[in-house]
Amino acid sequence: MSQKNPSEGISQPPINVLFSPIDVSKKDVWTIDIIRILEILIKLLNQTGKKDYRVAGIAALSSAMIHRMKVESIFALQRAAMEKKPLGQREDIDIDLINMPYRHESTYPVTLDELLNVLENLIGSIANPSSSRRLMQFEPVEVPNFNDYFHSLEKIIGQYEELVVNKIRPTGLGSFRTIVAGLELIDVVRCFFAILFLARDTKIDLEQTEDDIIVSLVK
Repeated sequence: MSQKNPSEGISQPPINVLFSPIDVSKKDVWTIDIIRILEILIKLLNQTGKKDYRVAGIAALSSAMIHRMKVESIFALQRAAMEKKPLGQREDIDIDLINMPYRHESTYPVTLDELLNVLENLIGSIANPSSSRRLMQFEPVEVPNFNDYFHSLEKIIGQYEELVVNKIRPTGLGSFRTIVAGLELIDVVRCFFAILFLARDTKIDLEQTEDDIIVSLVK
């Protein structure tokens, strides 16, 4: 087996970092792959055909030191992070923190004239507080006539009541599906309300089946 001088290999990178503390101090310890370097060193020592305990001991000591430097850098970062206090715990800033509650206000588009009117009323109320109430102007609100809506609803329902009665008059009864066949959805809904009104007035009888309603005229 051919023998090689291990000193020739350990002086070459990346193994030389284990035997040169100056090179370690110039490098970022996290860029040093200890496992890969030791594997290369073991392969080199096996090629020499002899066991050099001195080289192995120095490599073990250097590896332990590099590993320790990595651990110490972690603790150094942890200490630096703990020294950075949040704003609420800092003593060099004399500011009382105010917890602002969450607020949600609905907005709507306004015109420039409305904003000027509000500003004018605000200035007037500040200049003359006693007359602030007189400056507030409210437009009268017209109260709707609900009777018109009720009459319109009764008129519409009445038309669909006639439609329902006319469809079941020849036989005296019919299914709701048959009555509303071919109608639009809005007309179907109105027919449904119509049969409810007819049943309320005891003009028809309703019988619920599995998936339909049987409508029959009251004799």
